[in-house]
Amino acid sequence: MLELLYPLRTYLIVSGVEHPNVMTADWVIPLSFEPKLLGVSIGQKRYTNSLIKEFGEFVVSVPTIELLKEVWIAGSLSGAREDKLSKLGLTLVRSRKVRVPSIRECQANLECRVIKEVEVGDHTFFVGEIVDVSYGDAFRGGKADLSYRFIMHASFGKNFTTNSDEIFSP
Repeated sequence: MLELLYPLRTYLIVSGVEHPNVMTADWVIPLSFEPKLLGVSIGQKRYTNSLIKEFGEFVVSVPTIELLKEVWIAGSLSGAREDKLSKLGLTLVRSRKVRVPSIRECQANLECRVIKEVEVGDHTFFVGEIVDVSYGDAFRGGKADLSYRFIMHASFGKNFTTNSDEIFSP
């Protein structure tokens, strides 16, 4: 039944400090203007879940369709079982306010500190306060330039689209 909510924007979630991990997530939502809060729902069995709980921070990175291969790999492999980062064509860079790194190739990085965790079924809903942001040309002027093709998961599996009627597959 949850597939009826799709398409949803697709993001990359960075977690961990000494050995960072990147995962793909669709379940990201704005929560509050003041304070600036967002929420992300992460499966309790996911490696990212344990890293966010351990370090209390995460970064939400905004990819475009040019990063679809990396988005697929980040969502298909487990960083707990293998060195996922070595398979990704992504550059981790130092974030300004959190210890978790950001992703250079993404058009925006929202640095978050966890202020609340809620166990919801088989997921944990992490409420993060946005403590800093960095962004590229796709957000010049503070809002999205829709000539950039942001990734949307069209449904479960390998079905992706952008802010157009095209369907892409990794």
